[in-house]
Amino acid sequence: MVKTSIRLPKIQKYTLYVIWTVLSITGVYFAYSQDWKMYDPSDLTVYSLKLHGICASIMLILIGTLIPIHIQRSLEIKRNVKSGIPTLVFMLLLAFSGIGLYYSAEGWISVVKLVHIWVGILMIVLIPFHIWLGRRRKKITLP
Repeated sequence: MVKTSIRLPKIQKYTLYVIWTVLSITGVYFAYSQDWKMYDPSDLTVYSLKLHGICASIMLILIGTLIPIHIQRSLEIKRNVKSGIPTLVFMLLLAFSGIGLYYSAEGWISVVKLVHIWVGILMIVLIPFHIWLGRRRKKITLP
């Protein structure tokens, strides 16, 4: 029997955690200051949006690194799939809605923005839940 762990290497795990945290903080800050409070743009909001975009690009690369081992093996051994698939689907929705913020037709931008903000807020809860579920389980071995 070969022991197969779907756990991430520490460097990958902590890089994902840091990028996800910065992405979450900058996204919530920007939505709060610009969409809910409607403050005049400041240097801080401009830089937070730039940092959000940079972290989003890095996060897409990091999600790609999850596919060959973490996602593929999880699907094979049917581990944490009930929270993993929705997490991946919502991540894709965030990516496409982020692109839509720049490239949507004028009439769609307000809808795309709402989808992006609320799915982003949902992910702040869903990702820790997915991690918590995964850590609750014992290591599984493949034949």
